[in-house]
Amino acid sequence: MSKGSDDAGKVVGGAIFVVIFLIAVVPKEVWIVLGVTVGLGLLMGFIAWAIPQYNKSRAAAEERARVERAARAAAAKREREERARREKQQRIETLGTENAALVESALAAVKQVGASEAARTGWLGDVDFTADIQGITDNFQKAHALRKVANKLSALDKPSLDDRRILAEAKTTVASLELAAIERVELIGKCATEARLIDKSLRDERKDARTAEQRAELHAKLSGMLYGIEATPDTTPTDSAADAVMARVQAYREIKSQIQQARDS
Repeated sequence: MSKGSDDAGKVVGGAIFVVIFLIAVVPKEVWIVLGVTVGLGLLMGFIAWAIPQYNKSRAAAEERARVERAARAAAAKREREERARREKQQRIETLGTENAALVESALAAVKQVGASEAARTGWLGDVDFTADIQGITDNFQKAHALRKVANKLSALDKPSLDDRRILAEAKTTVASLELAAIERVELIGKCATEARLIDKSLRDERKDARTAEQRAELHAKLSGMLYGIEATPDTTPTDSAADAVMARVQAYREIKSQIQQARDS
């Protein structure tokens, strides 16, 4: 066996001896305390490592959830916009450009009425305009269909008396249908205007009520202040330094004037 191996064996043996010696010499209570201390240290170290890891993991999860919510919201928005575009295009195809624009204005007015405070608080009663919108759409759709066929008929060569008669009848019917629909659109628009006016009236009433309340409070406060001043004895000094100074100034000016008059005479 080499000398290096002997030295290593001696070191290991010495270390084992020291450990055995310490176990034999050091009381059991001390070992328990040391064990508890080491255990607590390890526990604290684990907690110090685990908390940042947990916070990092939670932050990452929250960020993923936020991104997912944003993605869902964006997708829902795109879907709403696409659905609105399709509906608008369908209205243009079935009603005509101008009539479709009128229907959209009626729908916007209906939305305004429904969102108004007057509607929410029951001042307008039933605000379901479904039947009105359906009637407007039906009238415009019928008018548009009649106009398309009438335009094709009028484009034919050599129109006959029957052609002129039925075209005139179609023109009258189209005008009647569109007039009834337009009047209904205008009426819904007036509903939106009245709803806005009622909302303004309600806001003004609340503002007036707050002003009246503030006025009453200030009246009460001012009355109390005035009563306190009237009830307090007058503490104005009888010998005012300011009054004395002004009196001396006036006397000086009078003397100065008299001297000047004497010099001039």
